[in-house]
Amino acid sequence: MLRQLLITLGAAGAWTAAATAQSMESDAPGWLVKDFGELTDHFEGRWDSDRQVFFAEAAGMDLSTVAPRQHLDIKRLDVAEEGQAVFEAERTVEGEPAALLIHSFAIDPERLAIRQTIARPGGSLTPLPLNCDILWRRDGAQFRGVAEGQGCPDVFPRPLADGQLQASMTLSADEFWVTSARGDEISEARLRRARPFECWTAILRGASHGDSGEGMRDWDFRRGVKIHDQGGEVELITDEEEPRTIRLRLRNVDWPYGTNRPSLTLYVLEGDSDRAVSYAWNEGNAERIGINLRWIQASCTHMPVSAD
Repeated sequence: MLRQLLITLGAAGAWTAAATAQSMESDAPGWLVKDFGELTDHFEGRWDSDRQVFFAEAAGMDLSTVAPRQHLDIKRLDVAEEGQAVFEAERTVEGEPAALLIHSFAIDPERLAIRQTIARPGGSLTPLPLNCDILWRRDGAQFRGVAEGQGCPDVFPRPLADGQLQASMTLSADEFWVTSARGDEISEARLRRARPFECWTAILRGASHGDSGEGMRDWDFRRGVKIHDQGGEVELITDEEEPRTIRLRLRNVDWPYGTNRPSLTLYVLEGDSDRAVSYAWNEGNAERIGINLRWIQASCTHMPVSAD
């Protein structure tokens, strides 16, 4: 009930009502209508800043400007009329509980822009005058949005500093960057589109890392294990008398420095250790990756989200 209320109020709290949105679209130039469709198509999906956080130190970034790792799961809702697009986004920031945001998009022909209204996360919504709007315009092959509105400090809490908030975003097919500043302090999250994968796994009961598995046939086999390629991780707890915790992590390792080629990498980790006991790699844009260590086997295949 709360989720539906949030969706309904989020759609109602858009910059304009659906009927007005249709009128606005009819008054808009054709190029702006096309930009609206492309921008909202880009927006949907899963995004993660794992690459930025993972490589920040090695790439020589100013660590004080790197926002904590965050993940966005953005789904289009079937509650908008023509000329309007509404999305539900679950935002997870490392070390914080997940928050729900409702995003509404409509064309603003007067300012020749696309207006995105963001409702606050949680169980209540900010009254309309305190909403946070993003005005989007095309910038070459990407889109750039600038935040305005009294509700924006709630949506962009970082950096934790004094001074007036300035926040902006850039969005392309595979990159979504969010930058906010207060005074001289800057916080930036560089998110990349995450590709979903589905895996089957098999763990040999009674075997440990390094065992050959010769003569052993007692497998803990699973299908439908879901993961994504931007540092996505899944935990497998065995059904043995003394359960073991095995973790798989999938990362499209795309170095932000040097000349190394991107590699889709599947890591195997045990317990709470963050050091992989082994890993396998393939081309960065590979559709499939697998590993066989005798005591564990896994195979993961890219499973694009259906448009239905």
